[in-house]
Amino acid sequence: MIRVPKMRAQRGFSMVELMVALAIGLIVLLALSKLFVGTKKSYNTQDALARVQENGRIAMHLLIRDIRMAGYYGCFDNVDKINSTLNAVGGFNPFLTKYAVEGMEKSSGTWYPSGTTSAKPDAGMKADTDALSIRMLDASNPITIEKEMPNSSASLFVNAGHGLKDNDIIMVTDCQSGDLMQLTNVNPSGSSGKDDLVHNAGGGSPGNSTQKLQKSYGVGAKVMRFVDRVYYVADKDPGGNTIVPTLYRKENTSAPQPLVEGVESMQVLYGVDTDGDKVPNVYLKAGAAGLQTEAEWSTVKAVRVILLTRTIGGQDTDVNPADYTIDLDKDGTVDVTVTKGDRNQRRTFDSSVSLRNRT
Repeated sequence: MIRVPKMRAQRGFSMVELMVALAIGLIVLLALSKLFVGTKKSYNTQDALARVQENGRIAMHLLIRDIRMAGYYGCFDNVDKINSTLNAVGGFNPFLTKYAVEGMEKSSGTWYPSGTTSAKPDAGMKADTDALSIRMLDASNPITIEKEMPNSSASLFVNAGHGLKDNDIIMVTDCQSGDLMQLTNVNPSGSSGKDDLVHNAGGGSPGNSTQKLQKSYGVGAKVMRFVDRVYYVADKDPGGNTIVPTLYRKENTSAPQPLVEGVESMQVLYGVDTDGDKVPNVYLKAGAAGLQTEAEWSTVKAVRVILLTRTIGGQDTDVNPADYTIDLDKDGTVDVTVTKGDRNQRRTFDSSVSLRNRT
């Protein structure tokens, strides 16, 4: 006779076993949660720093590109022979072509070397930051005169498709001389059979003091738009509203345009050639001793720009355990004060650029 073993009754987990299992599960869940939070925090920090780096590179790229072109007047580089018919109002001054760059130190409102105190680039300019004015011709769209001017007061005759419009500041040059003026009217398909670029006296801002140029320009002379680009940092928009510190650019008399958010400070130094070898020997601030007069500014051969960029929104809880200050240009004065709990990461960018059109 075969004996079948009796089946033992199935039993569940004891209370102790359940509690141990729950404890182990909670420990694993806590570890996973901590890993998730740490990974998320690391991602946010790296993403914020990447944006800081990207913003700094973009801002510096824009500045370097224009500084390299400062003082570019096409084939004509004798600034002493540039004639300007512009009125000395509306933010324009007689130094427009004589100096490829001008500087404003610590939002003081005074431009060097002209000594112009017309105003800051905008009322929202951030305190203790510098402004840089860069002058040049726009080389992206050179235009050629297609018909000789009958006299020095006549219109400039060019083909269609030039992109110029009323109130643009332009310069015409034939490599022997140059004239700077403001267009009062752009007449498509004018009496000449070409587009007529009219430069009457009066007009907009700044307007022309006279219609007469220093000579009549013939076929082949170049016409290019003149730009005076002012870079500065603002912590208020043109409407007066508080914003994240932003790099702005103002071109001629147009409204300021925001370029890059998170640029907290810009400091500018100018490389002065003190021994005549066309190489900067010392970098000075605008208006400092040795960089005030016209003669001293004529020795400027390079521009050094220092930017401080920061994250937007204070993403990192591990930074700024205490108040601290930043002196970007190492001149012994505070450029930025950071308060405890600010929580923003910061990076500096520093570049020196040769004024290749003024060496």
